[in-house]
Parts: sequence; C-alpha cells; structure tokens
Amino acid sequence: MEGVKEKQGQLVFGLDIGTRSIVGTVGYLNGGKFHVLAQRSKEHETRAMLDGQIHDIGKVGETISQVKEQLEEDLGRELTDVCIAAAGRVLRTVTTYVEHTFENDREILQEDIYSLCTMGVEKAYEEFQNSNTDTDMKFYCVGYTPMRYYMNGYQMGNLEGHKAKSIAVDLIATFLPDDVVDGLYKAVELAGLHVANLTLEPIAAINVAIPESYRLLNIALVDIGAGTSDISITKDGSIIAYGMIPLAGDELTELIVQNYLVDFKTAEYIKLQSTTEEEITYKDIMLIEHKIPAKEVWELTAPVVDEMTTAVAAKIKELNGDQTVSAAFIVGGGGK
Repeated sequence: MEGVKEKQGQLVFGLDIGTRSIVGTVGYLNGGKFHVLAQRSKEHETRAMLDGQIHDIGKVGETISQVKEQLEEDLGRELTDVCIAAAGRVLRTVTTYVEHTFENDREILQEDIYSLCTMGVEKAYEEFQNSNTDTDMKFYCVGYTPMRYYMNGYQMGNLEGHKAKSIAVDLIATFLPDDVVDGLYKAVELAGLHVANLTLEPIAAINVAIPESYRLLNIALVDIGAGTSDISITKDGSIIAYGMIPLAGDELTELIVQNYLVDFKTAEYIKLQSTTEEEITYKDIMLIEHKIPAKEVWELTAPVVDEMTTAVAAKIKELNGDQTVSAAFIVGGGGK
C-alpha cells in the first residue's frame, strides 16, 4: 500500500476484543477525521470469552495474533503498539469534583487540564476505595470523562488559553476488576503487542456514535454486543453516566442451543439466518437435518428479548436519575 511506510509514525492500531469476535482497525488522523487503511475481524473459534471477560487467555491471544498478521500483510509493515477498549460484567463508576488554585492569574495550558483530570481520577479512586471496603476485589481505572469544567467558579466549555486563578472539573471515573484488565493485557502480549492506550467500551462507542452537538439532548447510547450491553447517557452537553449489564446476543444463542439441540456455532448460524431468510436448514448434534421457519426462532427468542430490553431500560433510568431519556440509539452486533 503506497505511502503507508511514510505514515508509520502516525498510524493508530485499535483492537475491539469482543465476546464473539475480535476486530482490528489501522488508520491515521488527518484534518479531524480518522482514515481507515485496513480492517480485519475474526470470530473466536471457542467460547474463550464470556460477558466481555477473557476465560481462555491463550485462545484469545491466538485470535489476536491472526488478526494482527492479516493486517500486517495488508499494510506491508509490522504492528507493535495497540489501543484497546475494555468491557466487563462488574463496572463501577464514581462522579467527583476537584479544584486547583494557582498563586496568581495565569494562562491555562493543556498540561494544567491534564493535571486537573489526573487529580480528579486520584480523588475518585480514593472515594471508590472508601465506599467499597466490603469487597476483596482490586479495581483498575480504565477510563474517565470530564463532564464540566469551571474557571474561577464559572462553568466553561474549554479551559485552554484562558487566564484564571482557579480551575475545576466534574469528572466520571470508571473502574473494572484487575483480573479483567490483566487478562486483556496478557492476551495482547501473547500476540506480540504492547498496549499503548486503554479505554472503556462505552467511552469508545459514544465518542464515535454521538457527536458533541447531540449531547445537549438527554439521550442514551446502547452498544449491544455478544456478552455485554454498554450504556452511555448524555445531557446538557456532557456525558453524565456509564453503565453495563451482562445481557446481550449470547442470551439468544444459548436459548437456541437448548431448544434445537445444536452446538453454539450452529445456534449462531440459526440466529443470523433468521434475520435474512424465510426458512432455515440445520443439523442437530445427532446430525439429523431439520428445516424450520425463521418466524419460529423469533417467537422462541421474543421473551428473552423482552427480558433484555426491560433490563436495559431499567439501567438507563437508574443512570439517568430515575428518569426516562428522550431517545435511545442502539448500536452493536447484538443490537440487530
């Protein structure tokens, strides 16, 4: 690919390590837009991940290696650093406020904003530790989002370049158990990669799917994958909450496994075929061939879909101060 080697210092390699599949994307930022140069995906051959958490590090590492090698072949260059997003069934969030005062009025630099947010994350972690003394689990901060900045006590959209004596921020910090994060890092290292950046899946999703101009509205983004449904809420120009529930596309697949006496891979096939075909042909574990109408699959899974949507709706209301949102955007493979 012409020009790729010249751009190698600017290239970004991102991996979505999902419950059902792994997707790798390589591109570069130019003119405020991300330009994709190559993208590859591969489904897990076994159920190496459940509910967004790695259960078989070796298998996941092997799949990451295969995606990486395909991308390297496409680009004609080696990939060493990768950015990843984390999910998990135990997500905790803390909202905190932190303020910093200077000796005199001075121009606010990007470094000052970064230091302020770092102070906010440290304070959020202390608050999290103090309010979770009943658990032995260790948690790791996987991402944070500034909700509102303040300059000399007044709300401000962007602090950089202004002169101020005090700056402050309302910030959401998100935490996942250490074992979730350690498993991700280990699988990536097995593929010969170094984690350059880690964020949370709902943070990554909302930054792509919901432009800042929409965030004045009170809306929910629900990213439904195979193992988890990740939720982000916006209001008054800011992201106000993140959440996650361990219900997604695999719930439907597992029901199909039990009802039609098939393995997980065949159940996935039946599920996907039901969205495009009128009739589905499959073989059960006894190798007996069956034909069923797609409508039958939809009728079978309808109660579970109701259960999932009810759980998602309840979580949205909980995150939104026990209020409904104006609209919900649904993304992700499980959202189909």
